[in-house]
Amino acid sequence: MWPLLSASSTGTHVRRRRLNPEDFLAYKMPLPSMLKQKRLREVKGKVDVFKGLQATTAAELDAMLPSILDKALKGEL
Repeated sequence: MWPLLSASSTGTHVRRRRLNPEDFLAYKMPLPSMLKQKRLREVKGKVDVFKGLQATTAAELDAMLPSILDKALKGEL
């Protein structure tokens, strides 16, 4: 989006550019269809569940690692 709006910005340095509010408000921002937005929300919800599960599993495995290594080194596995 910035390259399209930068032509209407003012200032002489990249970090000091100012954008006219009217130009920004007049810009048509492309959005996915509502159906795609809802699908993305569903997928994000599932990803969040899996991330939580992964974090829990990783913590459990970290807690079990010393015991597993101890048994492995003693030949008990």
